[in-house]
Amino acid sequence: MIEKKDLILREIQRLTLLIKELITSVIDIEPEKIDAVVNQIDDVLKVEFNLSLNDISELSNNDLLIKMHQINEVHVDKLILLLFQVIKKSDQASTFNKPELIKKNILLINYLDESSKVFSVDRMHMKSALKQTL
Repeated sequence: MIEKKDLILREIQRLTLLIKELITSVIDIEPEKIDAVVNQIDDVLKVEFNLSLNDISELSNNDLLIKMHQINEVHVDKLILLLFQVIKKSDQASTFNKPELIKKNILLINYLDESSKVFSVDRMHMKSALKQTL
């Protein structure tokens, strides 16, 4: 039983580090080169979470929340930050629907605010910034 818990914990840590690396790659990239990073993000999200940026923007709110309910809270929090950074760096010509991705990111922030026991000032700042870009 302990081995199984250790395995699950290691997997959570691995995915958390992976998402953090993606966030760093978005922060460090030039805005005009964001599409290459978006493709990399899509590849990782598809493999690890069976999602892509397009999937996130195209899923109904209910279906997206069902998907998020199956993902660890720490990963949802990191996904919110990843989406926020992608939205900040991308322009309207991106390969995904930016206004819809903004709405979904706000939805995810609200979801985490309601389901998490941890209040996050950073999430509130992101939510405010996202609402201003709509």
